[in-house]
Formats: sequence, C-alpha cells, structure tokens
Amino acid sequence: MHNHPSLRNRCISKWFVAVLSISCSLVVLTIHQNSEQLQISTPQELRKFAFMRNHKCASTTVENTIFRFARKNKLNVVLPVDGNYLSTTELFDHSSLDATKWKNVEFDIFCLHNRWNKKEVMALLREEVPAFTIVRDPVQVFESMFHFLDPKLHKFYGVKDIHDMIRIIESRSPVTHQALSRRMDGMIGRNQMAWDMGLSPEIFDDEIAITKEIERLDREFDLVMVANRMEESLVLLKHLLNWPLENVVHLNLNRRKPEKSFVLSAEERKVLSDWLTADVRIYEHFSRRFEERVAEFNRKHSTMPAFLAGLFEMESAMEREKQLLEEANKQLYDTCVIQELGNENLKGIFKEYNNNIMGFDVNKNHEWCAFYAMSEPAYLKIFQDLLLSRAMNQ
Repeated sequence: MHNHPSLRNRCISKWFVAVLSISCSLVVLTIHQNSEQLQISTPQELRKFAFMRNHKCASTTVENTIFRFARKNKLNVVLPVDGNYLSTTELFDHSSLDATKWKNVEFDIFCLHNRWNKKEVMALLREEVPAFTIVRDPVQVFESMFHFLDPKLHKFYGVKDIHDMIRIIESRSPVTHQALSRRMDGMIGRNQMAWDMGLSPEIFDDEIAITKEIERLDREFDLVMVANRMEESLVLLKHLLNWPLENVVHLNLNRRKPEKSFVLSAEERKVLSDWLTADVRIYEHFSRRFEERVAEFNRKHSTMPAFLAGLFEMESAMEREKQLLEEANKQLYDTCVIQELGNENLKGIFKEYNNNIMGFDVNKNHEWCAFYAMSEPAYLKIFQDLLLSRAMNQ
C-alpha cells in the first residue's frame, strides 16, 4: 500500500508546526528567564583587579583600556618609584613599594610589567581580586621582541638578524645553549612568557616541572586571553569585570613598523618553537582553555538552546558581541585617527619609549580621542600625581 502524497505532506506540515511551536515556546521561556535574571541582579563593574602583563603579547592595548578606566574613575594604580616596571629580575615583592611616597595608599589596580607572584600581588591589594593575563604564539613573541629591541638585542646575542639567531640556535652546541640562555638586562630572552609568569629558567626543559607550573597558573588566573583573538578576549574580560562594551573599545597600540617585520620559513619557525618549548606548552594549554571559555560563554549567554541556534543558523553569543566590538572599534578609528605615524614623529602625550613602533595622530576636535592613543609615560604621570596627592592628604 502506497502513502498518499497529500497525507504525507500533511504529516510533514504538522511536524514542522509542532517543532516551530516548541521552538517559539523555548525562545520565549529563555528570554523570560534572561529578563528575570537581569531584574534580579545587575552587578556593578569591578574596580579592583590585577593584570599580569606579558612582554609583546598585545598587552599595551589591554593596558590602555585599564588606564582609561582608572583615569575616568580616579583609581589608584600600583606604581614603582620610577619607570614602568614593578619588578624585573626577581619575582614581585610588595615590600618594593616601601620606598615610594605612596606606600600607604590603598591600591586598586595592578597592571604594570613585573615577574608574577600572586601571593605578593594580593598582599599589596589587601584582598583576593580577579587576576587575568594574555598569551601569544611564542614564535611571534620572540620575533616581535627581537625587532622591538633592535639593535640592542642583536648586539647582546652577537647576531646580525633573526635568521642568524635561528642558525645559531639550530647548531645546538653546549656553548651556544649556555650563551643563548643569558637574559638581556637580566630579564629579556628565551621563554619570555614563562619568565614573566614567574617560572625559573632552571625548569624550562623539565616537562614535569613545567606541567606543575602550568597547573599553578591555571589556578591563579581567572582569565587568560589570547592575543590573536583580541576582540573575543576583551569580550570575556568585560564580562569578568562586569564592564560595558564602551570600556573595551580600543585602538591597536604599540604595533611594529612594517619595515621591522620579516618572514620566517616553516623550518625557522620549527627551530624557534623547539627552543621555546616552555612558552609553547603555556600557549597551547591556555589556547585550549580559551576555546573552553568561549564555548562556556556561548552556552551561558545564548538566547536559545544550542540545537535550535544550529537549526536556524543563528550567530553565537560570542559572534554577536565580537561583531559589536569590531563595529565600535571601526567607528572609533574613523572618528579619531587622522593618520598612523612612527613613534619618532609623535610628540607630547602620544610619544612612547621606543621608536620601532607605530602610533596615532588623533582628531583634536574630539578631546576624548586622545585617551585611546595616549602613551604609557603620559598615563603614569597622571596616576603618579594622583597617588602623591592622596599620600599627602593621608
């Protein structure tokens, strides 16, 4: 006996209507639950936190978002006696602030370069606060650092360029290994992320010890961002700190000059990757963690069950927020940026420490534009003046 076409079509239609009805009910229920959650609690933005700043991991861009927030809210940023490093060769020790005139001020934000030591950071901030950091492909970190510190790092290692450096690394002689394990100024060199995060160079080639240290870092950080996924990273950060979108709108700061970029072959990248094994382990671990955080974010903030979102080919929660941030970034750039210039051509509050990078000439008709392109030295002067004022009034 054959099924009648009209009967089959009616069955399909009824099935579709049933699915659509269930879907709509679930959507309404989800929206209702979300609105109830919003009515129950609208958490205040967090104003006290610690950012572990890794070298050459796009941390200047993250730092600028923090600086803008701190300036706007007149928050106390942890500063050393002078300069922009809270520690260099040794792990951070909060007693290092004893030499400052603002040692008794209650600090809100820890975000300058240091060698990470969570216990000491939290002792300084006087409570457990959210901690976050950022990582990047280790080969890109080393390449960026190598050119950012040109010619100083070239001279330190006795090489003419990064290709020469890689050839020396590849030779693998004991003498070469020892020479390349030295750190410029006692702090810049191999496995820079591991060094910044407080790992000892003595364990860089010890797989078991590195695993234990990665597990420690995993416990210590509430969020580890990934530099080549900056927009997604900042979306996660804004949710961690309960910030509005406007707080993480940004310009890409401290970018290397085009002429300072060189193409590495696949073989050269492999040599560097093998040499930077501790950083590679850290990066791979936290890249996996990042994927998990994005998936968790999508589940938590989805407006409908995942199978329905897939059925109707809807954007994920992360894709929606990422797109909003990208659009806001473009609007900021179009409104504020007149042109991009080498740091040597910048003046005043826009001039950074290093001339191997690009900066921005911004629209002076909008005074607020300046804060998105302002240099670290200019911000530190603002925060230092605030700390001195509060220290004097204690």
